[in-house]
Amino acid sequence: MTALNKTLPPQWSHGNPIDVLGDASVERYAGAVEIAAREPQADGICVILTPQAMTAATATAERLVAFAHLNDRPILASWMGGAASDAGRRILNAAGIPTYDFPDTAARAFALMWRYSDDLRALYETPSLGDSIEGIAPDRAQVEKLLQDVREAKRTLLTEVESKQILAAYGISTVSSHIALSEDEAVKRAEAIGFPVALKLHSETLTHKSDVGGVQLDICDTDGVRRACRAIKQSVGERAGTQHFLGVTVQPMISREGCELILGSSVDAQFGPVLLFGAGGKYVEVFKDRALGLPPLNATLARRLMERTRVYEALQGVRGQKPVDLAKLEQLLVRFSLLVIEQPWIAEIDINPLLVSSEQMIASFTRPFRNAAFTIATSACCNMSSASHTSGSAASASSTTIARWRWWWNAAIRRRSNRSFLASAA
Repeated sequence: MTALNKTLPPQWSHGNPIDVLGDASVERYAGAVEIAAREPQADGICVILTPQAMTAATATAERLVAFAHLNDRPILASWMGGAASDAGRRILNAAGIPTYDFPDTAARAFALMWRYSDDLRALYETPSLGDSIEGIAPDRAQVEKLLQDVREAKRTLLTEVESKQILAAYGISTVSSHIALSEDEAVKRAEAIGFPVALKLHSETLTHKSDVGGVQLDICDTDGVRRACRAIKQSVGERAGTQHFLGVTVQPMISREGCELILGSSVDAQFGPVLLFGAGGKYVEVFKDRALGLPPLNATLARRLMERTRVYEALQGVRGQKPVDLAKLEQLLVRFSLLVIEQPWIAEIDINPLLVSSEQMIASFTRPFRNAAFTIATSACCNMSSASHTSGSAASASSTTIARWRWWWNAAIRRRSNRSFLASAA
């Protein structure tokens, strides 16, 4: 700012954009560009010339040729004035400085350049597939045994408790959930947890619990627990059949303050597992605010996935709400992506809503989708853990490719045995 004050008249804009005023001489233009080129916070320079009676458009272009090859930032020019400025445009183009008829076109070019460079950085990010994430090693053996037991039982859905065990094995905390096979057992579980509680259908065959009346919330006493058990059993019997009712799960009620997000994964025929992140809740299909990414993630890729959504602004704090701990949310996404990439038996997971605030991050409800002949559907409520933050070069990016080809090879073997599964949380 001091250097510009010395170079420009007192009436200059004193901000960005730098207005050199209509009577700017060749030296004033050159001086302002030279100062901007030294500014460490400037990522690029766009020089705009609007011809006035005293403007030397061609001479100014000749003077700017000296800045054509800045080492660390691009320089663009908007040489307005139509045919009267053709000579200046030819000089700039010959020197390698792109020219545009209007400033908005130059600004769009800057935006495309940024997007291109950002995409390149994302491409060269190499997520780590190490044995642990910040000191917590996933219990892969436990998950593999659980999924093997489910397959041997010829089941295609995971129960809520089984789903939470898988999330816990990857260091993702969950809301405690306890199976109760009778009213008396449900009452004991509720009293041990403390009121209020929520009761949900326990079933190995039904995934959309709310569709069959399988969810009862804000239960405040033992009589309410008994009424909820009977209501769930009766509703499931009427809408689906009593054979689908195995009991209920009892869990504490959680605060619904904060932002509702959706976090999920499904298998694409060409890319394999694909992650989804965005605004969740009951209007998820109305607002359609979501972004897609490929696992595995590191902290940088997780942050960029979040930044591509509109709800990201709300996560930073709005209307007096405290901001969400975005670093912890990154960690949750990294752990989730590691689970997805390492467990190809799980074909789909859908957590909606994932409740996040300055105080908590909990997957309050997850719902499976049936889009495969055989599916494993999981359900869970999760809290936060940690993740690693790594990056790599283009040469080391091959590890991600290898991991994805390994997924494809394993998936192909499983498809040969007619065992393609889907996982989601409810």
